Amino acid sequence: MLAPTIPPRCNPVAILRGVAKSFGDVQALTAVDLELPAGLVGVLGPNGAGKSTLFRLLLGLDTAEQGTVQVLGLPMPEQTLDVLARIGYMPEDDSLFPGLHGLDQVIHAAQLSGLSPVDARSRAHQALDLCGLTDARYRMAAGFSLGMRQRLRLAMAVVHGPELLILDEPTAGLDPDGRAQMLELIKEIAGQGVSVLLSTHVLPDVETVCDHVVLLSRGQVGYAGSLHAFRAGTGSRWRIRIVGETALLLQNLTAAHYTCEAEGRDVLVTATPDQVPELWKICADIGIGVRRFGPAEEDLGSAFVRHLRIDDPLRKASGGAA
Repeated sequence: MLAPTIPPRCNPVAILRGVAKSFGDVQALTAVDLELPAGLVGVLGPNGAGKSTLFRLLLGLDTAEQGTVQVLGLPMPEQTLDVLARIGYMPEDDSLFPGLHGLDQVIHAAQLSGLSPVDARSRAHQALDLCGLTDARYRMAAGFSLGMRQRLRLAMAVVHGPELLILDEPTAGLDPDGRAQMLELIKEIAGQGVSVLLSTHVLPDVETVCDHVVLLSRGQVGYAGSLHAFRAGTGSRWRIRIVGETALLLQNLTAAHYTCEAEGRDVLVTATPDQVPELWKICADIGIGVRRFGPAEEDLGSAFVRHLRIDDPLRKASGGAA
């Protein structure tokens, strides 16, 4: 619905080279080299990792002390106004204008983005329809539920047809139904060609909507790449999907002193990469048909913790034994 005003995607949507930023004695970002691809990108990290500072640099609200920042092909902060006309931002706080009903909230956001009064009103109606607020557009926003307020703020962020949408904790405080609605909206908007940067502490949200992940830790990039590679594990756990029942394979793997367990039609087994040929041989010797054999992905929470431990300076200093 909002797609006609969106030009072709810029890829990558942002490039940072050697970026450093501090606040007094606190080093928020240190020597950050990062390319943020087009698409749906989850920005993860513990509190104080530098996520908010990253967003502020991309929005031109702060300036890097060292290095360069480029957003949608334009240098920051030199072309902040041009960049902001092409970005939508949904901050974590409420950020609604007092005393306005839903439609006027979105019209005001559209005009702040540079749209004429006529275009702003037309686009506001479209954005409210997109975000499921058709019947609430003339109600006072102060009486909206939390879920409605979140969707109203999303409508304000997308009303001008941005190329890049930055979302800071968009599902915070929502019940399961409201969270599901918000994630569906994000996927629908991304499907119209909008790139999305999603910062959240709710890891299942990232699994639901994101293709890529950036992990920040202690002001540095701990990981940047595909979600699949982020969850790929350490190469010590393997998933074998077989034809038939798992009991016979479990029995033979246990007899060969492997740690293993069944998960539906799959068998999960702990082994080093050089033991993989032996696992194949065990399957062949007992006549088990193998449908799929490969590294077992971690759940996102386990992968998150593992990457943080890899980035731990105490662990690095002790040769990985922290």
